Amino acid sequence: MKQFYLIFALLFFVFSCQENPKTKEVVQFDPSLESNYEELPAYKWLSDEESFQEENYQEKFTQLYEQSLAKGEFENAAAYLIAYATASETQMVYIDFFVKEAVRFYEAHQHEISGKAKTNLCYYLGNQYYHSMALERSFYWLNQALEFAPESKGHLQIQGFTNFALAQNYLRQRELDKTEAHLVAALEIFEEVGDLRNQGTVYLLMHNLYVQNEAYEQAEKIIEKAIDIFNKDKNEILSFSAQVYYVHFYIEQGDTLRTIEQIDHLARYAESYPDISDYHQGILNQFLAFKHIAKKEKDSATYYLGVAQEITEKTGMPDLKMRTLFQEILYANAFKEPLKRPEEVVEFYEQIAASEEPSLQFMYQMAYALYDFYKGEGDYLKANQYAEFIMNDVNKQSKDRLNNQLFEMEIKFETERKEKTILLQEKKLADQNKLILSLVIVFVIVSLLLLLWLFWTKNKGVLKEKALVESFASSLLQKTEDERKRIASDLHDSVSNELVNLRHTIENNQGQLKLKIDFILEEVRNISRNISPTLFDKIGLKSSIEQLIERTQKQHNFFISSEIDYQGGLDNNKELQLYRITQEAITNTLKHAEAAAGKVTITEDEQFVYVEIKDNGKGFDVAKMLEKGNCFGLLNITERTKYLNGTVNFQSDETGTIIQLSIPK
Repeated sequence: MKQFYLIFALLFFVFSCQENPKTKEVVQFDPSLESNYEELPAYKWLSDEESFQEENYQEKFTQLYEQSLAKGEFENAAAYLIAYATASETQMVYIDFFVKEAVRFYEAHQHEISGKAKTNLCYYLGNQYYHSMALERSFYWLNQALEFAPESKGHLQIQGFTNFALAQNYLRQRELDKTEAHLVAALEIFEEVGDLRNQGTVYLLMHNLYVQNEAYEQAEKIIEKAIDIFNKDKNEILSFSAQVYYVHFYIEQGDTLRTIEQIDHLARYAESYPDISDYHQGILNQFLAFKHIAKKEKDSATYYLGVAQEITEKTGMPDLKMRTLFQEILYANAFKEPLKRPEEVVEFYEQIAASEEPSLQFMYQMAYALYDFYKGEGDYLKANQYAEFIMNDVNKQSKDRLNNQLFEMEIKFETERKEKTILLQEKKLADQNKLILSLVIVFVIVSLLLLLWLFWTKNKGVLKEKALVESFASSLLQKTEDERKRIASDLHDSVSNELVNLRHTIENNQGQLKLKIDFILEEVRNISRNISPTLFDKIGLKSSIEQLIERTQKQHNFFISSEIDYQGGLDNNKELQLYRITQEAITNTLKHAEAAAGKVTITEDEQFVYVEIKDNGKGFDVAKMLEKGNCFGLLNITERTKYLNGTVNFQSDETGTIIQLSIPK
């Protein structure tokens, strides 16, 4: 069967060479170097494989070829030789006339033709020697084809074909590393020139390489990639050929059931292949015959084998002839029918036996058929020759296998295996569904709990914020009343009393009138400053805080200092709020901290103004104080900071309290 793989790979390659697919230009060559062979008289006709079958083909070729030689038009003569090779290549046979003339022409005129012409001639000579199994000569000419630097896109593409052909040669010799190297080289060239179709043909031969290595999993991926490429290229011929490879893929593994499934798939594919060639029709009917032979359906097997025989006789193609002959052998073995062409079977048997790696499985099939035939003819001497091979067969294939009893066993085993597999898959699927359902339920429950927790947390924060705002509003009203009482008390206790004393002084005409008036004025000023800083709009934040610090030290036995590096990055309204925050913080320190000293620091950068107010007092529990809400001073500072779009941080312990603010400019 491996011989069939090689033949098919070469056939696909030739098909690709016959067509000029529209591809995306990747390599930039000088257009003037592209040959114009198709403009030559009758070149297209000579290149056509159908023309090659016509009676006047040889005469027409000889006339044009010799005319070109006579005129010294050696490039044209080379073009006609290339056309001849292109048309005849699909025959896949050695053509002595072409080889002798091409070698003679090349040796005489190689220095008078283009590099592309030389590469083409060397490539086709390599293929011809491949057909004659002269691999040494094939290697010589194919390697010659790679010697010339590519002059054009078409020239480079031919070298891609050459690498492909070298890969086939090395595969035949089982030099798999070299096979892979040339396939990679061919693939790179086809990708470079944008030849999608021949990228697919490379994957076909690469598939065969993996099959020979028994790397079946990788081989299947490669054949699927080739099929995708041919489908994308909308090439029905090569898509069908790749599907044929899939049939051989399962035959190679001895998987009869999968082989039949793939044959059925191939038959369905052929229904959508309107212009299917006779060659592919022949292959399809051979496979259908194989299917019904394996299933012991004699009538159907007879019908499809008959169709395959008719197509083989019509085309005369050696490959189809060999394939059909093998199906006839399988048919004879399966249904105990005499061989119709025993001489050809003997020739086929000897051909396989003489090959480098004979297929013992094929030889066994043919030996058994020949044994039955010659025994029936009474020629026991010949029958004994094949009987000896059957007895010594290393595979020890039994007669039951020839009668396809193994096929029924495979069906039974495969059916049971599939049923068990289905049951296991159904159980696994049910378990997975249960697991998925459980995970979904757990996810929903966790999500709901998380949402409830977030809602509760947010609601608690909102309620706390609301309580603080209400507490602040209540405290603000109370503080307003307290401030009014304080102002009234100050006016009554100081200004009012002093005015009474002033009246008594005037009545008694005492000399202390001026001092009394000065004292009253100072008291009024102090009360006024506590209500609103003097000239704040004019002197600004820095000076106002410095006055506040100075006044605090005079009026209270408390040491407080300031360090202010501020150049006026805020507007007056924001500066006033910052002053009130500082004033509130100092007032809280004086009332509650029992501190001996404090400090106010104000700095700034390009974006923020920073304020720090600290003391060395007894401190307090910030969280607890805010939780209670009984902290008007802290709330006052917090709300004013929010108004300024700033942030405030309270830090307090037994060593003192620090209030830090960041106010954006």
